[in-house]
Amino acid sequence: MQHGLGDPQDRRPGDRSEDAAPQQSLAVTLVADLVCPWCRIALATLAPLADRLGVAIRWAPFLLNPGLPPQGVPRRLYLERKFGSLEAARLVERRILRRGRELGLDFAFDRIARQPDTTAAHALLHEAERRGLLVPTAVRLFAAFFEEGQDLGDRAVLARLAAAFDLDAAGLAEALSADRLVRVRAEHRRAVARGIDGVPALLLPRVGVLAGAQPAEVVETFLEIGLLDARSAEAQGRQGS
Repeated sequence: MQHGLGDPQDRRPGDRSEDAAPQQSLAVTLVADLVCPWCRIALATLAPLADRLGVAIRWAPFLLNPGLPPQGVPRRLYLERKFGSLEAARLVERRILRRGRELGLDFAFDRIARQPDTTAAHALLHEAERRGLLVPTAVRLFAAFFEEGQDLGDRAVLARLAAAFDLDAAGLAEALSADRLVRVRAEHRRAVARGIDGVPALLLPRVGVLAGAQPAEVVETFLEIGLLDARSAEAQGRQGS
C-alpha cells in the first residue's frame, strides 16, 4: 500500500459530481485502462468483494498509451515496441492467461488486431457510471476487447456496446462529446500527478493506494481497513457534533 498521495478521492471543480456513488459507507476508486489485462483481473477480484462488504466502486481513467493516434495502431507493432519482441509479449500473455483462468476469465489475445486509443471508451464508461451501470459495462467492454478482439476506439463498436444499457444516439453523442473526451484526458493527467504511473490501482480516502492486480485476500484487507477508518471518522464526527 502506498501513502502520501493526499486524499485519493478528493473532488475538485470539473470533477464528475453527477457520478456520485451509491450511498454505501465507503467508495473505492479503481484507476484502470480498458486495454489493460491486469485491470480486468483487478475488477473481477474487486467487484464481488465490494458487493459483499457494501463498498461502492468508482472508475478513474488511465491511458496506458496516451500518445496513440485516434485510430490506434496494429497490435503486432504495439507489442513489438512495448516488449521488444513478440516472444517476450507471449511470455507475459501466458502469465495473464494463468491468472485469468483462476477467475474464470478468458483472454483471446490472438483475436486483437489493433491497439486502440481508449479515450472514447472511458467516456462511454463514465456515462454508464452516471447511470449506475459501471461494473456491468466495464465487464462488457473488457470482454469485447480481450475475448472478441473488438476495437474500443471505433465509434461504431462503442455504439453497439452502448446499446446494452439503452443509450440512444443522442445519449451516445453526449457521452462521446469533445468536452467528455477532454475530461477523460484530464483525469488521466490527474492520476499521473498523484504519482500513479501504472495500473491497476485502488484508491481509498485517507488510506492510500493499493497498486497492482493483488490477490483477493489482499484486496479484502485493504477494503476492510477503509471501512474501519470510515467508521472511526463517522464516530469522531458524532462525538464532535
